[in-house]
Amino acid sequence: MNRILRATAALGVGALVVTLTACVPEGEPGTIQGAPSASADDLECGLGTGERATGEPIKVAAVATTSGGVDFSSSPNSAKAYFDCVNDNGGINGRPIEYEFGDDALDPTKTAQLAAGYASDESVVALVGDATFVGCDVANVEYQKAGLYSITGVGVPQACFESSNIAPVNAGPRTSALAVLQYFERQGQADTFFAIGLNTRGNGDWAADGIEKYTAEAGIDLVGNVLSDPTESNYLPLVSQIEQAGPASLVIVDPAPITASILAAAEQQDAKGDIRWACTASCYDAQFGEQIGDYWEGFVSNSELALVTSDSKDANQWRAVMDEYADADAPRDTFSQAGFLAAKIFVDTLLPLDAETLDRETVSEAVLGIRGYESDLLCAPWYYGEADEHHANHATRMAGIEAGTYVELEGCQDVADPDMADILEREQSDGLLTK
Repeated sequence: MNRILRATAALGVGALVVTLTACVPEGEPGTIQGAPSASADDLECGLGTGERATGEPIKVAAVATTSGGVDFSSSPNSAKAYFDCVNDNGGINGRPIEYEFGDDALDPTKTAQLAAGYASDESVVALVGDATFVGCDVANVEYQKAGLYSITGVGVPQACFESSNIAPVNAGPRTSALAVLQYFERQGQADTFFAIGLNTRGNGDWAADGIEKYTAEAGIDLVGNVLSDPTESNYLPLVSQIEQAGPASLVIVDPAPITASILAAAEQQDAKGDIRWACTASCYDAQFGEQIGDYWEGFVSNSELALVTSDSKDANQWRAVMDEYADADAPRDTFSQAGFLAAKIFVDTLLPLDAETLDRETVSEAVLGIRGYESDLLCAPWYYGEADEHHANHATRMAGIEAGTYVELEGCQDVADPDMADILEREQSDGLLTK
């Protein structure tokens, strides 16, 4: 069963947790409908020697939210799958990567404990593929004290993008929500707009702030910008509010299980109408269309990375690695791609270095020096660099559901955010987009 069907939707830290279930036909485990078949070349990870690395292990870790109601394990699990493939192909110049990740269980106190543990263990040279829903702020404090850096797979809270020692590969919920709004604006379908999110500090309110600022600047009539109570489970009043507002389009900035519940309530009221309904990248999962059903044909989602069916080098390798090294029921979604890409960036950064000299200090220096990293999963080069905020991924794609499957609606587009001016300026002044 995929992530969406088995996930429990955490409706706020310490709040009520509602388990969401659905009866959906499943395809062959580990397959993605419409994706090209893997080849042997796709499993030539890292050095591609085909020989197992046997040297002294290089210790790498991650912190992720994998229980407590939210399951973001797809990012570290795909990072581990890629590292396993690298280890079967010579490792980092003969040294295997020893990888582990800790579950913060949606508890910032536990995030801080895990981060402090990894920071105090000097054999841990870096963090890769992290995906915490709650703890980037407390984790960054520990990493900063220890000179430890994270190539995060999935950043969710605002703090993940405003930290000195954390740099996410993904675009984040605010950028993803703005991408949806601007897509509808380009289609002439955003004269009136409605936004939905969770009333969670540094997450739902952060995305809502971006929507409010952009619509004000663009002259778009924002007819609703609703943050639901974290304990809410009855979405019929929300659906009525949407119907009364009558927007041309809307975005749901919630985890996929909550979005599915909102859509179920809307279908119950036959409220789809002429409104263009959409979700952020949290809904971009290969099986989401099957879950929500035929009523939602044409539903739109943002994709922070390449579509899961893309036929390109890194996209093909991601699918092949997942099929070979991950569980058959592991999600094949944007967050899985992000964990894989975080791991690949890390490996590609270390391979040119002398393996005998790799420790926290040399690895941190190399990670900070990453600039102009290109991948066909990304729309633009990724970078790290020394700064108090990191938000390299701010160009995304759009997808829509046709016959139960996502297809690309629009290729790479830069996402405008009124608060991104400093980052865009630094990209140019520091030459971060070129190697």
